[in-house]
Amino acid sequence: MTTKRTAKPAVAERLETPQHEVVVIGAGIGGICAGVKLQEIGIDDFLIIDRVGGLGGTWYSHSYPDAGCDIPSTTYQFSFARKPDWDRLFAKRDQILEYLQEVAADYDLPRHMRFNVNVLQEVWDDTHNLWRLHLESGEVLTARFVISAVGAYINPKLAPNIPGLGDFTGVSMHPSEWNHDYDFTGKKVAIIGVGASTMQIAPKLAPQAATLDIYQRTPQVYLPKPDFVLRPWMQGLLGLPGGSAVANGVAQTIVDAALRVAVYTPHPVWRLATRGVDAAGRRLYGGWLRIKVRDKETREQLRPGFGIVCIRGGAGGDYLPTLNRDNVELIASGIAQVGADHIRTVDGVERPIDALVLATGYEVFSDPESYKPGTVLGRNGFDLGHFYNTEELKAYYSTSVSQVPNRFIMIGPYSWTGTAFHYFVENAMRHIATVIDETRRRGATTVEVRAQAQERFHQEMLRSGRNLAYYLETRCQGSNSYFVNSQGKSPYIRPWSLWKTYRKATRFDREDYQYV
Repeated sequence: MTTKRTAKPAVAERLETPQHEVVVIGAGIGGICAGVKLQEIGIDDFLIIDRVGGLGGTWYSHSYPDAGCDIPSTTYQFSFARKPDWDRLFAKRDQILEYLQEVAADYDLPRHMRFNVNVLQEVWDDTHNLWRLHLESGEVLTARFVISAVGAYINPKLAPNIPGLGDFTGVSMHPSEWNHDYDFTGKKVAIIGVGASTMQIAPKLAPQAATLDIYQRTPQVYLPKPDFVLRPWMQGLLGLPGGSAVANGVAQTIVDAALRVAVYTPHPVWRLATRGVDAAGRRLYGGWLRIKVRDKETREQLRPGFGIVCIRGGAGGDYLPTLNRDNVELIASGIAQVGADHIRTVDGVERPIDALVLATGYEVFSDPESYKPGTVLGRNGFDLGHFYNTEELKAYYSTSVSQVPNRFIMIGPYSWTGTAFHYFVENAMRHIATVIDETRRRGATTVEVRAQAQERFHQEMLRSGRNLAYYLETRCQGSNSYFVNSQGKSPYIRPWSLWKTYRKATRFDREDYQYV
């Protein structure tokens, strides 16, 4: 039987009082959700910090041309703050940012926020049962609990490993740091990368630029984007009691059905069926390319040679038709060298450029490299970054790591479930709030997941995710998918149904944690 330990009052009096009960790192979707849920359990002494100059996370920092959501707006919102009056089915960046600002204001969160605050290191103080957050400014913040809400795409890859990149003397930019002062009119422009940002940027730059060269390493899947203005009567329907929730529920049902098939199909059947699905999917996608892209050689470059759902894909909108323009070229031969004013590909061809857009992606939450050694130090010097870079990524319910007390991750290993970030950060925060509330109810100052519970959850992810792991780690070889990390593992998707994920977030054994 587990013994519950509670600090004696005499000891508690000697503890240093932290500046804040909770510090939340990140003021985007996750940070806003954390603030709302902390208030629901009666915590008002919390601080939300962010390294950029305002709230909104991705939507604050990404203002490139035509930036917007690539899933329907009806799914891209909090369950506690439904928005029926989106302008379009696929909302644009400015309206999404406005929505997040409105939600924050409605819950009085701005008074809890500080911006331009960059955390360099988090160190657990086992003597005083608190975290010390060392900031770039030299300041040290202290908190009883820390919630990491830094998002799924943690750091933009601003300096990818491309030979000669530092020799380029023209204008370069990443989608996360767009240069709005630069005029692309009549310029020779290159974009490196063909993911979600390029899908939106390229159609806007192509009519302005003299030439637009798009460098592709790995083919993506560009799906139809049935975007349209939401008419007042549509907004009216969504505004009816439960209207927006029903629309979101339809999407959730589809995702849930797909997850159930992936998890519960017998493994031998799954292996056979995925081959058929991939073959059929490639044929269908080939037909779609024939409709949208005129040039046969370009179509061949766009065909994936791996499983059709190995990569996330995206609503391509005008991207494929953009490749039909005379001033646009898709280049898949590989970059050999970047020069002062050109890019040379491995076939020896040099193409002059004035401006370079590095749409080269992000460090993702499922990548061990996203967790830098020395940045999070738990009990007895336990280094979270070293652990994740030398072991597998694991966390109890994707939020808690043994030997790292009083600290929670909102988007951790095996956390993806549902249609949008809002859904799984809400689920994560329901778990985190339950644990913090239980800790306070017991009069404890420290809570830490037991190593056995963490490992039990991890083994459950491996067992339930057997089919997904086979597909992503075997049939997706060569895809450079962020579903598979550098360790060859796929700790991205939670292999549970949506209902199970929702239910288990709060219905877990409280003794899986130890309270001191």
